[in-house]
Amino acid sequence: MIKNHYGREQIGMVLVAAIVGTAFLMIVGTVFAVNISTSVVVDNASPAVSTVKVNDDSDVNLTENSTTNVNVIGTITDDNGCTDVNAGTAVVLLYRQGITSSTCNGSQNALNCYKATAFTATSTCAAGSQNTTTTFAVQYFAQATDASSSFPTQNWMATIIFTDPQAASGNKDSQSGSTPDVITLIGINVTTSSINYGAVAANTNTQAVNQTASSTNAGNSSTTLQLRASATLTSAPNSITTSSQHYATSSFTYNSGETELSETLTTVTGFLLTAPTSTVKVSGQTLWGLAVPNGTPTGTYSGTNVFSALFQP
Repeated sequence: MIKNHYGREQIGMVLVAAIVGTAFLMIVGTVFAVNISTSVVVDNASPAVSTVKVNDDSDVNLTENSTTNVNVIGTITDDNGCTDVNAGTAVVLLYRQGITSSTCNGSQNALNCYKATAFTATSTCAAGSQNTTTTFAVQYFAQATDASSSFPTQNWMATIIFTDPQAASGNKDSQSGSTPDVITLIGINVTTSSINYGAVAANTNTQAVNQTASSTNAGNSSTTLQLRASATLTSAPNSITTSSQHYATSSFTYNSGETELSETLTTVTGFLLTAPTSTVKVSGQTLWGLAVPNGTPTGTYSGTNVFSALFQP
């Protein structure tokens, strides 16, 4: 080795060149790329139904001679996302427990089985999950399941069946504890607005001419009828005694064994309205007659008779 000024510069230059050269070779050795393709088939996931409840877990109190809204709620989930939830189809069933969901799905009726094929979204679909509500207009004659009914060991329940666009389905019954009763409804609808005896002379009666008061069953149980007068026939200051009005369930001639009207509720013998099974009315009638006592002044007399339903098991 030449130990002079120029030699040291030459040795220094060689060393630097070697180091730089080594670094360059390392960089060139790592600069490359390989393209690898990837693929996957996303399979269809079956939807699921959860949290099915009837009437917010409360018993159903029906409305006389009308319908009552009963809600069925549930949650639909599809792991393939909200597109499948929004494009799917649903069947929602509300039925008396003894009918079963399969029977109800095949044949609905207003007595014990209601079916809907649409629901209302009650939340924004997120992460493939959607809350739903279906509202049923339940008829006044829907079968009761409380202790006084013919089905005391049953309840009303619901089933939601959801099918996604790929025909995969999921279903769920209402949860234990969310199977409320339909309560017995006792009701009579008197379709006759008034009993008009017409003109009856003092010291006479209506004989075999009867006035008719018609009634229909407005509830879901068999019922009989009770009657009383809340206001006797009056043309102030005069009145006709309550017992002068007579009634029966068939035609009669006055004073031939029919019943006298009282101011106390009295059950009508022979009157029975069976529980309705459809929108066809179950009807009955009472027939009425009147005697006007001797000495009754002329005038137009008016009063009020009360018709009350009485449960008849």
